[in-house]
Amino acid sequence: QLQPPSRSQPSDRLSTSRSLLYMGGLLSRRGASVRLASWNVAAVNNNPFEYYTTLADPRYEQLMVAVGELIDAPGERDVPVRSVFTQPMFEKLKASMAAQGWAGIDAVEEVWESDLASRPIVSGFLKDKEIGAKRLASMPDRFTNTINTEDGRTVCRPTVINNYDVPMPDGDAWFAQWHAFFFEAPLLVKAKSGAAAPRLPCAMLSPIKRSKYPALSEAEEAISLPLQLLCLAIFDAILVGLLNQLSPGAWHELKMSICEALVVSKAQRTIDVLQRPEYADVDLLFLQEVSGALVTALRAAPALAERFEVLEPRDCDAVRDQNSLILVAKRLLAGPAGEALSEVEL
Repeated sequence: QLQPPSRSQPSDRLSTSRSLLYMGGLLSRRGASVRLASWNVAAVNNNPFEYYTTLADPRYEQLMVAVGELIDAPGERDVPVRSVFTQPMFEKLKASMAAQGWAGIDAVEEVWESDLASRPIVSGFLKDKEIGAKRLASMPDRFTNTINTEDGRTVCRPTVINNYDVPMPDGDAWFAQWHAFFFEAPLLVKAKSGAAAPRLPCAMLSPIKRSKYPALSEAEEAISLPLQLLCLAIFDAILVGLLNQLSPGAWHELKMSICEALVVSKAQRTIDVLQRPEYADVDLLFLQEVSGALVTALRAAPALAERFEVLEPRDCDAVRDQNSLILVAKRLLAGPAGEALSEVEL
């Protein structure tokens, strides 16, 4: 469910944000009353199963209960990782990563053979807090979960936790699609420089820095590119395997029903919310975790483009989709040329 923006009077927020202080000061010098709204639109959240929702189909409740019970007490279903992400899958992934010229492939193979392959999928992987602290699955998911391309497409990684709409009835079907996504089909995406160029999704990953995530060892930092992609592959394989076991055939239908309600056309639905009458008198809109696609859509929406100037970061990132925007009412920017608001340093 889209949570609408929260509104506040100037005194509620001006003391907590330099951007609000700047805007409030600018507008108060003109004798204007400032009405604000702030909304974290959560562009990076495209996971239909992240939050418990209401679905009329009784299979949804059955699936949620079954997943909860399995995570709490997996028992004999807590099989080794190699049973869902198999050795042939690893070998193909290893060869493809080596073809990218990535360093540390041999070291990652050692980690696979001595550690990851034998871990129990639930107690040893999904519930391992160290994997979370090191961002070994969440970081590559952030970059590849859902990619908005410059030719107007939305491309999803083959996984349970996004709007990927092709059925994945078993592990082999999943891995064929997953491998093709990462290594076989370049996507036209915009780099931080602003230039658009074809890039494979595997090339969109970035090394994980130990300075930011100290749980990572120096050795892991050195091989963080291939290590994170291996961990992401294991994570995706586990989820596909568990859902095919718990709800064969049905889970994909349930997922697509949820995505239709919550994920599809999210940019347009966000714009629809912002254009509601209750926000017609808002002077400043502060939007967080905004996708590059939404930035473009906001400027193309006639009603909003007529009312607001859209201020985006100088280094707006179309890959991570965690940008912050300020929408300023144009009527409040009218004034002496020296006060024209073309750029703000925050």
